[in-house]
Amino acid sequence: MMTTLEKVKCLEQYLIIDTSTVDPVLDMSINKLLAREHARMQELNTRLLDQLIAFEETYSLSSSDFYRAYEKGDMGDEMDFVEWAATVEMFTNVEKRLTLLQRGVN
Repeated sequence: MMTTLEKVKCLEQYLIIDTSTVDPVLDMSINKLLAREHARMQELNTRLLDQLIAFEETYSLSSSDFYRAYEKGDMGDEMDFVEWAATVEMFTNVEKRLTLLQRGVN
């Protein structure tokens, strides 16, 4: 069974051969998939941002300042700090994914 990435690569190879014969339904389907994934990532982004704001309010520290200190080892390994750092990393990853997906939904 092919992975999703393998399927996308197969589709890419198919499209490289001759884009003039591509069914418009395929293009619409891809647009819908990209829009759906963008919406899903946007929802996750909002939830993560809410979590970051809660940490920032609790500790009176911006997430960027916290993360720099955490990376240097200045914050310790308290469970809240581990979760906060993981949330910062997930938020950064989602932001990158949204940037990539934004190109496809425009």
